[in-house]
Amino acid sequence: MNFPHNPTGAVPDKGTWGALVELCDERGIHLFSDEVYRGLELNRDTTLAQGADLSPKALSLNVLSKAYGLPGLRIGWIACRDPVVLDRLERAKQYTSICNSAPSEILGLIAVRAGDELLEKNRQIIAHNLLSFNAFFSRRPDLFQWQEPQGGCVAYPRYLGSEGVESLCTQLVEEAGVLLLPASVYHSSLTTTPDDRFRVGVGRGGPQEDLDVWAAWLDTRRRA
Repeated sequence: MNFPHNPTGAVPDKGTWGALVELCDERGIHLFSDEVYRGLELNRDTTLAQGADLSPKALSLNVLSKAYGLPGLRIGWIACRDPVVLDRLERAKQYTSICNSAPSEILGLIAVRAGDELLEKNRQIIAHNLLSFNAFFSRRPDLFQWQEPQGGCVAYPRYLGSEGVESLCTQLVEEAGVLLLPASVYHSSLTTTPDDRFRVGVGRGGPQEDLDVWAAWLDTRRRA
């Protein structure tokens, strides 16, 4: 599971989340919970409990590169209360990175201790950015179907143009230098993937310049 979800930004209600964890426990399933955007919910009351806190078998994955905004530290972790699983994970790690950079661990510890401040800062950036994205998409209802994310820093709008989302993304990056991820990037053999959506990031500071470039490109196409 991945909540807040990438790329839709969806967050289930707490009752649904608890029922899912319970369902896995009843069937002996180890729930792997990707929680890298946890803490970036627009409404803090919707923040879900960590999977590892709800179940002795669940695994909770987190990193400092997403919600905390510190990708350069290259620090992440998995929390789990199952000693057998933890032993297997530790053995597997010995074949890869063995250990982290000590300076990164020190800086990571400082970041975790200042976690509330970091997350609040990033939530404010996202909330401010969404004002610009809401305005951009609301002015173009004939081209886009937009719903702001409930959490995280990415969104998954629908493109309504006749040429299709793949063409939109290709031409936009080639002609204007604005990169979007088309739905084909999220193709899965497990479920149907919509073919008219694209992912856009809403977490970086100062997105208005990119939105202005995108808007000018769209206007040029309309006049052509």
